[in-house]
Amino acid sequence: MNISEDVVRVHLENPQDISVQRTEEHEPEHFVFSTVAVAFGTTGYDNFEQVLALDPLRKDASILAVDNPVVVCHSHQQLTDPANQVSGVPFPQGAYLPAGSSLTVTGTGPCWVVATVAAASRVSVFINRRN
Repeated sequence: MNISEDVVRVHLENPQDISVQRTEEHEPEHFVFSTVAVAFGTTGYDNFEQVLALDPLRKDASILAVDNPVVVCHSHQQLTDPANQVSGVPFPQGAYLPAGSSLTVTGTGPCWVVATVAAASRVSVFINRRN
């Protein structure tokens, strides 16, 4: 076997563009805390709220269902699904978050919470952001 048979020679027009780049993690610099309230079919409350916006500077976040269970959704299609308003929520479209429990996420994408009961449901959000 001749090694020259397996070698493919190429000409690079832009060798500087493929040089090794150093990536450095920037540690989170500050926190953002907030609380929203949602309720299903109750005057004065919305059925859902966006709790995390698209945020390239977010490192991680935690969502705490304070009073009642909620469904955590990643898209508009999930949050408007009628299955999230069925009594007892047997087939939630999203992540079911029982009252008193929290969910921690890593990433930069958006996120919504949907009410599962008619009573006001407070949801606290803790965001860890880079500057």
